[in-house]
Amino acid sequence: MNGLRSIYPYLFAALLIATSGHNSARGGTRLEDPSYAWHSPLATRSLLLAIGKSDRIVAVGERGHILYRQGAGEWRQAQVPTRILLTGLSFSDDRHGFAVGHDALILATLDGGQTWRKVHEAIEEERPLLDIRFRDNRFGIAVGAYGYLLKTKDGGANWYSSLVDKENDFHLNAIAITPDGRIYLAAEAGYVYRSDDEGDSWRILSPPYDGSFFGIYPTEGDKVMVFGLRGHLFVSEDAGEHWRSLDTGTRATLTSAIGLGNGQFLLTGHGGTLLLVDSHLQQVRHARLPERKAFSDAMEIASNRVLLVGEEGTRTLDLCDVFSRDVLSGCEIIPSLFLPDETE
Repeated sequence: MNGLRSIYPYLFAALLIATSGHNSARGGTRLEDPSYAWHSPLATRSLLLAIGKSDRIVAVGERGHILYRQGAGEWRQAQVPTRILLTGLSFSDDRHGFAVGHDALILATLDGGQTWRKVHEAIEEERPLLDIRFRDNRFGIAVGAYGYLLKTKDGGANWYSSLVDKENDFHLNAIAITPDGRIYLAAEAGYVYRSDDEGDSWRILSPPYDGSFFGIYPTEGDKVMVFGLRGHLFVSEDAGEHWRSLDTGTRATLTSAIGLGNGQFLLTGHGGTLLLVDSHLQQVRHARLPERKAFSDAMEIASNRVLLVGEEGTRTLDLCDVFSRDVLSGCEIIPSLFLPDETE
């Protein structure tokens, strides 16, 4: 689950920057009521940008909404001390989690997502944070606009900024941490970064594209996918030293990737776009849901069954209704109910 959850054009990195201060007055005083997020019966249908799992499923999005549910139960709203847009989410175990948003806000939970507290905020800097990842209960990194990066080594008690690229201040849209501690960043202008030393130094990687990347997903070993604008998807098998392009058959913006239990990978995107990538990262199958709503993140909740979040909140989808058995194991042989994708 990755990066800038770009649902509408105003959520792209550049416009996030342009609008990030619209709720602040001069001198860093917030014009909106800084109290807790409203509890709304329509929260599950509102814009949601990221989803994660503790001992329950948790999703974050607009107006400070954080929703959680146990198993297949009803969604509930968490106690959240903000009403600003939340963009990223990460859990290090069943109890410890962090969410990020505008104003360099970082929220923490110690009870699996039911209640949250602020552990970092910098309203005067007017920098939205866009993604966050924790390797364990102590080490985590948050990234955002203008090359903004924050690190913690004490479980979020203290955060300090770190420089990624002294020559450029590109927006850092997504972060991924591998089990062995390697860190990847997906950025604008075709930039990808890698750190092998907990973010103390960064190597610039160069996929053959100069547009924005909104997600990055390491698979196994040194294999990694990066994706973003206009359906661009690149794969590296040597930790980003060399890249090859995969034909996605779409020009829709791609927003997130997850690994499925069968070894394949699902990518989500704008316009109802779903991509299925084989386990060898060689072939892409694509589909587009008829409603053509934008998805920002996904989670597999059962075999071939996913929970999606995005433009209209949450949606549960059986992938067997999207991709046929010849590309997705465990499905009956029936025609796909959804539309093949097409170039816009």
